[in-house]
Amino acid sequence: MKKEIYSNWPYILWFVFYFLLFWSILGGTAKILGFLLIVYSVSLVIAFSPISESLYRSLTGARRLLTKAEKDRLLPLFIEVYLKATKIEPYLPRNIYPYIQENWDMNAFAFGQGTLALTRGSINLLSDDCLKGMIAHELGHFAHFDTAMLLIAAIGNLLMSILMIIIQGIANVLYQIAQNIDPILGTCFKGMYWVVNGTYRFIQFIGDVILMSVSREHEYMADSFAHDCGYGKELTTALYQIYQVSISNRGSIIEQLRSTHPPLPERISRLERLSDKLIE
Repeated sequence: MKKEIYSNWPYILWFVFYFLLFWSILGGTAKILGFLLIVYSVSLVIAFSPISESLYRSLTGARRLLTKAEKDRLLPLFIEVYLKATKIEPYLPRNIYPYIQENWDMNAFAFGQGTLALTRGSINLLSDDCLKGMIAHELGHFAHFDTAMLLIAAIGNLLMSILMIIIQGIANVLYQIAQNIDPILGTCFKGMYWVVNGTYRFIQFIGDVILMSVSREHEYMADSFAHDCGYGKELTTALYQIYQVSISNRGSIIEQLRSTHPPLPERISRLERLSDKLIE
């Protein structure tokens, strides 16, 4: 099995961990297990449905190509890169389509099973070659199943978060009742709640650190995919241009650990090393 497939196991393991944690909190019985299997299965079906993907595009402002100028410029670029990408990864999804996000940042993103969005800033400020490099990078995410794994992890996080919100609401009610009976009892109850909540927040933080580390590695892998498709130099040029107009601020250690993307200079450096090896 390819490295790209192995790299997604942390998402699956975290999904399973949250499922088992959810199950144990609710009592860990066979009936609850069956109930949760239904809830999680239905949630995954909805998440991977075209309706969910369409809703996400609406929320992020991503739209289809509408004008003749948009289609005449972007469709040939997309088709050219997509055809080269399928030679590297024959099982690339067939329903991927380019979208435009009305955003002046120079960026692009992939989502679900077929959404590849380029921002208005990228389209207006970058050359055709740079756009090809960005498209190839996003196709790399589809090729490595990154978008699918993110959806699976998101469902696990969402359902667990909903449970914790419900628990928090119940705990607040019980705290008020305990406080009215005996202030000391109320204080003890509140302390127990904060221990439980703090433990959950710590687990959540550890999960974020692990999954964001995987996400940063996926960015490098998508860059390598673009290079393998023949668009390494084009992507490098695009990243240089984005870096020139971005504010270089690594942030705190916590922010770095929770960052989904590696620093641009590191991505550029890796791509340049790949190009040097190709020349050698």
